Amino acid sequence: MTRDITRRKQSEKRQDLLSAELDHRVKNVLARVTAVFRHTRRRSGTIDEFVKAVDGRIQSIAAAHVLLSQSRWSSVGLADLIRHQLAPYTTEANTTISGPEVMLTSAETQAVAMVIHELVTNAAKHGALSSPDGRVSVNWDRTGADAAGILTFTWRELGGPPIAAPVPSGYGLSLIRDLIPHELGGTVDLIFPPDGACCKIVIPLKRK
Repeated sequence: MTRDITRRKQSEKRQDLLSAELDHRVKNVLARVTAVFRHTRRRSGTIDEFVKAVDGRIQSIAAAHVLLSQSRWSSVGLADLIRHQLAPYTTEANTTISGPEVMLTSAETQAVAMVIHELVTNAAKHGALSSPDGRVSVNWDRTGADAAGILTFTWRELGGPPIAAPVPSGYGLSLIRDLIPHELGGTVDLIFPPDGACCKIVIPLKRK
């Protein structure tokens, strides 16, 4: 009888932990979606613009969650994440991806996914991906020990329409500049030289 009660208590404890984790994830997703709706509404000129922008951002969040679900919310490869975020907008002909294997935590996956989506969307509307001759290169490197590595990620556009300064800063560009520092303690350097946008992101990969 004692053994049966112990097993039941252990099962109940595991169930409570799973329920608490699910509750945390759902609240996190809802908070992100709410923020997307609120900020996109402020920056959208028409209903069609609003719907299109919101749909793209939510699809980006959903794609990241698919990868996390497949890994049981343990880790996601950076290369897989980038390919999934680029897939709706790019081809092998206009995009190059290179870098060593880097595994991201769930928090890193969600933040990086949203930033990449905004970079892709901006490139498709105004930058290299809006031109048949435009190209995007995405490369990254990882330095440091496993317990305290540094991820350096560079997005570079070439061959698109010439960029005229100043570049208006909307919600998408604000998200690119602010999300990584706020959520992951990293840095973002986003610039718009005449020949194409360039974004360098540095993220500390803290592991237990």
